Amino acid sequence: MQEQAALENRIVRDTFMKFFFPTVASSITLSVISMTDLIIAGNLVGETGLSAISLGLPVVIFAQIVYALFGMGGAIFLAVHMGRGDRGYCSRIFTVSMLSSLVIGIIAAVLGTIFLRPIVMGLGATGVAMATSAEAYIGVLFLGLPFLILSPVMVTFLRNDNEQKYAMFCVVSAGLSNIVLSVWFVLGFNMGCAGIAAGTVAAEALCCLLAAIRLFSKKRMFGLVKLPLGSESFKLNLKIVKYGVTLAVIFASQILLTIVVNHSLGKNGGEEGIAIYAVIKYLINFLFALFDGVTGSIQPMLGIYYGEREEENVRRTAKISACVMFFISLAMGVLMFVFGRLLCGLFHITGEVLTEETLFALKVLSVYCPLMGLTTFFNAFYRCTGRTNVAFIISILDNLVFPVSLVIILSATYGLHGVWYGLLFASVATNTCLILYCLISHRGFLLLDKKYFERPEGEFRKILPAKKENLPQLLSEVEAYCDEAGIGPKQTYYISLVIEELVVNVVNMAGEERGFDYADILIAREGGKSRLRIRDNLTQFDPTSEVGDMEDVRSGLMDGDSEDNTINALGIGIVKKIASDYSYRRTIGYNNFMVVL
Repeated sequence: MQEQAALENRIVRDTFMKFFFPTVASSITLSVISMTDLIIAGNLVGETGLSAISLGLPVVIFAQIVYALFGMGGAIFLAVHMGRGDRGYCSRIFTVSMLSSLVIGIIAAVLGTIFLRPIVMGLGATGVAMATSAEAYIGVLFLGLPFLILSPVMVTFLRNDNEQKYAMFCVVSAGLSNIVLSVWFVLGFNMGCAGIAAGTVAAEALCCLLAAIRLFSKKRMFGLVKLPLGSESFKLNLKIVKYGVTLAVIFASQILLTIVVNHSLGKNGGEEGIAIYAVIKYLINFLFALFDGVTGSIQPMLGIYYGEREEENVRRTAKISACVMFFISLAMGVLMFVFGRLLCGLFHITGEVLTEETLFALKVLSVYCPLMGLTTFFNAFYRCTGRTNVAFIISILDNLVFPVSLVIILSATYGLHGVWYGLLFASVATNTCLILYCLISHRGFLLLDKKYFERPEGEFRKILPAKKENLPQLLSEVEAYCDEAGIGPKQTYYISLVIEELVVNVVNMAGEERGFDYADILIAREGGKSRLRIRDNLTQFDPTSEVGDMEDVRSGLMDGDSEDNTINALGIGIVKKIASDYSYRRTIGYNNFMVVL
């Protein structure tokens, strides 16, 4: 048992790391894109440019809201059904998510352009110069909203279908393009804040194009399908939104919080106060980008494991991701506390008063970082494991109720300092409520429902390295299981034959792989039938498409195939002949071949 647990721990850890590095690179790149805009504005435009970008944050956050609803919501919902092997439903989820994102982006772009001036004034612009710069910046963002929304949606679906490296390539390409284009538009065409926004929009359009090349290929487990208009599509939209509404509430609350903070800072510190928040907010966004590297990694993993009702793998994923999240948040807190002056210089913050207030804010928020990491982790975990109601309440408390009220109250008493205190104490209050709720519920901090994860009695589960010498022991254990479960000789023979042929196929493929290769065998009894699942972590191989029937196998013997390939094909053909049903799916880097006997 200890050996099996060690193997499963390694598999979960390797899977997490496979997702984590590309995901965190993508998230950091997205954050750097935002901070690049801020750095360019601070150095090439000045404090007016910083203020314009701070006022434009709600527009960017609106794009994130739509992404949360239909990108992250659709991805989580799709992952659950990928775990259940429902390919047709996955395609419907993908189509509805893409279409809804596009339609909302177009509508928002039109309305935002028409009502640009009142929107800018409502966001907190206080003077003519600030309003003019903000209009130039925000106006271009509105025109590019469809790209700002679709880009993260498409990247998330790519990552969900085991394309995390290509997703990273798309995001990094967009990030580098944004830097070049923004500087070019500002210096070469003297476009000011509008040039910064134009560079961002063009970069996101490039990301959409690159993502589309791979996302709409025929090799995907899901694709665009024709959907009937009416109640069916509307109901599917509601199901998708259910998984994304918690994250959307976080972003929506950030719009209101940003407006409240900007008004409070403008009242107490004028344009300089708003400029400080631009820096602080983008540093917080960078922190969340690192957090997104963790939450984006566990989202497909938890979706699959939760859909397959594998409680231990859910717990293993939670353990490793929580440790990584804590380390990241602690490191970011130390960075803010120790290197405050360096950060001020990076964003071209000058003047003694402005610098000292920024340094004070960074010191307060260095304590805020670990608290925010804790809240973010549990929020993401609950979203992916069916506790959307708890995640929703956490989001409301942490991003709306506590910060808005405390910022208003404390800024009235302590001025600019009160804004930073309000953000810190809001996180303290949220975590206190979360801890108390978990203690009262008596379900532990993960709040997992034991009944949901109940497995059928008499299952057989074995994980072993993909080596030929392990096969005899495996077959011996399978025969012993069948004898104990009262399975007849004929079906026992078929079960042993299927496992032998499929595991041999895995072993033969493993010879070409590097690293740790394994086979994961599951046997379950359902209504007098035996359901087998053979899982491995090798390169993608779909037996259902490689071999059609025994005639195809026999023709392979005469068409010059290599001996190993022919033997593999023959074995798979035999399995398909004796199976009453079989299917294949590729999920989070795993091949899953299911056979019913």
